[in-house]
Amino acid sequence: MEWDGKIEQPKPACAATGRVLAPGETYYSGLRLQDGVFTRTDVSSEAWPAQDQASFLSWWRHAVPETDRRRRTLKLDKASLGQIFADLKDSTERPQQCFCYVVALCLARMRAFRLLSVITEGGASYLLVQDRLNQAMHRVRDPKMSTDEEEQVRKNLFEVIGTDGASVAAPSGEGSAD
Repeated sequence: MEWDGKIEQPKPACAATGRVLAPGETYYSGLRLQDGVFTRTDVSSEAWPAQDQASFLSWWRHAVPETDRRRRTLKLDKASLGQIFADLKDSTERPQQCFCYVVALCLARMRAFRLLSVITEGGASYLLVQDRLNQAMHRVRDPKMSTDEEEQVRKNLFEVIGTDGASVAAPSGEGSAD
């Protein structure tokens, strides 16, 4: 599934309250598939708990870019992330499973993986992805990360790409597909 042009860009206002989001403010974005169209919903941090998070295919937390701050784009290496995924995909430890899920989403966004579908079985959600290089199919469990786990994965990802994250504009989402 190709993502370019199929996901809306972030909006500067909370979809739940209509309030304009301030530079530097943390907010959440959620992705839904409705009638064959992906829709993005941006919601302020204070309105996020009232959202039906189970209705989203994916959701992520990020910050409104500072207007005076220069954005620095980091290029993640597909091969390195592919190796990380290969090393973690069979892990039974939760921190590794959380990191593996985010790496799989990054690889899908980078078009190294093709997102084929989202499967729900027994209350658990799985991404079904296909490696474009070798056509291998992978089923990656959505670990339903807590806020603390999200923060740890974010720190780990910044460590892998060689930054503390302070000089990097907030990505359009850890689980982003925009």
